[in-house]
Amino acid sequence: MNYVQVYIEHNSLSLNQTFTYQTEQDVSVGCRVKVPFGHQTLIGFVDSISNQCDLDTVKSVLEVLDPKPLLNVELLDLASWMSDYYVTSKISCLKTMLPPALKPSSSHTHVIYEQWAMKGNGSGSLTPKQTTFLASISFPCKLSQLRKQSRTMTQRLIDQGYIAIEQRPKGMSMTASLHENHSFTLTSEQKQAVLTISKSNDTVFLLHGVTGSGKTEVFLQLAQQVLSSGKQVLFLVPEIGLTPMMINQVSARFGKRIAIYHSQLNAQEKYDQYRLVKEHKVDIVVGTRSAVFMPFSDLGLILMDEEHDSSYKQENMPRYHTRDIVKWRANYHGCKVVLASATPSLESYARAYKGVYHLVTLTHRISVSMPVIHLVDMKTQKTHFGLSQDLLDAISIRLNRREQTILLLNRRGYLPIMRCMDCGQIMTCPDCGLALSYHKKDHQLMCHCCGRTFPYANTCPSCGGHHFYQSSMGTEKLEEQLQTLFPSAHIIRMDADTTRKKRAHQKLLSEFERSGDILLGTQMVAKGLDFARVSLVGIINADSGLARLDFSSNELTYDLLEQASGRSGRQSQQGEVFIQTFDPNQYVMRCVLHHDYQRFFKQEMQFRHLGMYPPYVYMCTLIFSDVDSNKAMKKAFQAKKLALSVKVLGPVEISMRQKKARCRLVLKAKDQKTLHDCVWKIAKAMKGNIDINMYPMLLEE
Repeated sequence: MNYVQVYIEHNSLSLNQTFTYQTEQDVSVGCRVKVPFGHQTLIGFVDSISNQCDLDTVKSVLEVLDPKPLLNVELLDLASWMSDYYVTSKISCLKTMLPPALKPSSSHTHVIYEQWAMKGNGSGSLTPKQTTFLASISFPCKLSQLRKQSRTMTQRLIDQGYIAIEQRPKGMSMTASLHENHSFTLTSEQKQAVLTISKSNDTVFLLHGVTGSGKTEVFLQLAQQVLSSGKQVLFLVPEIGLTPMMINQVSARFGKRIAIYHSQLNAQEKYDQYRLVKEHKVDIVVGTRSAVFMPFSDLGLILMDEEHDSSYKQENMPRYHTRDIVKWRANYHGCKVVLASATPSLESYARAYKGVYHLVTLTHRISVSMPVIHLVDMKTQKTHFGLSQDLLDAISIRLNRREQTILLLNRRGYLPIMRCMDCGQIMTCPDCGLALSYHKKDHQLMCHCCGRTFPYANTCPSCGGHHFYQSSMGTEKLEEQLQTLFPSAHIIRMDADTTRKKRAHQKLLSEFERSGDILLGTQMVAKGLDFARVSLVGIINADSGLARLDFSSNELTYDLLEQASGRSGRQSQQGEVFIQTFDPNQYVMRCVLHHDYQRFFKQEMQFRHLGMYPPYVYMCTLIFSDVDSNKAMKKAFQAKKLALSVKVLGPVEISMRQKKARCRLVLKAKDQKTLHDCVWKIAKAMKGNIDINMYPMLLEE
C-alpha cells in the first residue's frame, strides 16, 4: 500500500496543501489521479509518495490517470517556486504548465485518440486478394485509411491477427510556410552582437536595437550555433499576430523540426505540440507566453522578442511574468537568455545599466535611415472624420505610388462611448460598470472587459431618449470612413473582432502583404511587422494612452508610438510617420520624434523615483470583491491593518467585475522579501479570498 500526497484541482489559496490518499495501483510523482473529496470526485496531482501514514482513516485513489509523469522534476520545482514567489496556489501553477487536455481538472477536454494499424502475427490462410492487399500496406498507418480502401478485407485481416490495432493520440499538421532561405550579410554591429553574446560567460543579455536593426537575424545566428550543438531553442513572441512571421523565418532557416504553441490552437493541437517537445522530436519551439512551460529536456537558448510587452504578464492566476520564468529555466539548464526590444522595459534597462544584464546595442537600421516623424498638432489642423489633412494627403500619395500604409487606432469597435444627448447618461455594462462600445456590423453593444453583448435598441435606459453623441471612434468606424474617403483602396482591419477565428492573424497579414493598401488596427499592428512596401504609418489619438491614471502610462505610450513608427520604411524607401496629438510638446512625444530612448529612460526614471514606483520599489496589488461594496471595503481595511511593514495606498473602489464591487490596495516596499512576507501574511489571514497581483505592470482600474 502506498500513500500519496495530492494537490486537488481547486485554485483557492485556502486549499493550497496536499491531501493524503492510499492506493495499491502503480503511480508516480507528477501523475494525475481521480480522488474523492468531500461529496465530489475531483482530479488531483501527485506531489509525493510514501509507504507510511500516521492518519487513522485514509480515502483511496479512485483511478490513476497517467502511466507516466506529465511533468519532469524541473517543472515540478518550478511550480513550487512560482507558488511561493507569486503568492498563489501550487495547483494553479501546475494547471498553467500543462496543455488543456492534460490539466489536472475534471472540467477540461481530454486527449483524442485514433486507431492505427500495426503489423500483427496472424495465422490462417489468406486468399490471393487478401495476400496482395496485406503486402500493399505500409505499416504503421491509420486504420481509417485502410478501411476506405476495403472495409471487408481490413476487418478480415484484423480478425485473423494480421493487423493489430494501436491507440495513438490524434496528430495534427501545423502549417509552417517554407519561404526561400535568403543568405544574409551581417552588418558590423550584428557581427559584434553575435560574437559578444556567444563568447561572454554572462547568462542574461539585453539586446537593445532600434527598429529595423536586424535583431531577428541575430536571434537566428545564435540559434544556429546552439542547434548545431544538439540543444533546443525557445523563441518567444508577445502576440499571436507575430507568431506566423517568426515561424516563417525560423522554418525557412532551420527546416520543419519546429513546434508551435499559442492560444489559438485547439486543445488537441496544443497537446500534440506539447508531446513533440516532451519526446524531443523537435529542436525549436516558437510561441507566445504559455510556450515558456514546454517540457524541454536539453534547453540551450531562450530568445524573448519584444521583452517590454505587457502581453508577457499573465492576467489571471497565477499572475506570472514570462521574463521571470525564462530566467528561472535558464538558470536550471545553464543556458543563455537574450531579451530583445527597441524599447526595453524600464526594469530591464535599469538592470542592464547597473550591469546585472549584459547590454548589447544595435544603433543603426540595416538598409535605410530611421523614419521621419511628424507631430501633427490637432488643435490647429483641419480634420475629416478625425484624420488630419496632412495624414490624408500622405495616404493619397502612397496609394498613387502603390505603396502601403499602416494606421494605428488603439481602440476597437464603432463608437467606444454611447452617451445620451438628452440626459448625459453613458451606457455601461451592468457586470463591470464600464462603458459599452457600439459595434455596427453586429448592431450590438459590447463590454470590452468581460465580453458580454447587448442588443442595441437606440433607446436610453435612463430617460428613454433616442439621441446619442458619437464620442470618439473605434477601428470599425474608422474603416468605414476611410472607405468613403478612398473608395478604391483595399483596406484591411485587424483588431480583436476580426482576429477571433483561427489563424485569422496569418490570413489578414498575408492578404495585406499580397494586395492590401491600408492596414488599420489596434496595437497588434504596431509591433514586429516587416513589410517591404510600407512607407507610411499614421497614429490616431496618440494621446489616449497618456490619459490613463497609471504609473506606467508614459512608458506604455512611448513603447507603442516608437514601435508603431518602426513599421515604416524598413526596406529601400524612406519612411514617414504622422502622429496626431493635442500636445506635441509633451516629453513622450518629443522623445518619439527624435527616437531618443535614452532621454525617455532618464526622465521617466526620475518620475518613478519621485513617486516611488518600480523599478525603485517592489509592488503588489490586492483586490477584494463582494456583491456588497461595503463588505468589499471592510475586507480591504482588514488587510490594511496587517500590512504594517510596507507602504499602503488605498483602499480605493475600482470598476465592477461580474456584478461584484471591488476595492484595491497597493502595497510598496524597497525590500522584496519584506513585501513577499507581508503579502503571504495577508493571504493566510484572509484565507485566500483575495486577488493578488505580485509585481504588476499596470494598476487595474
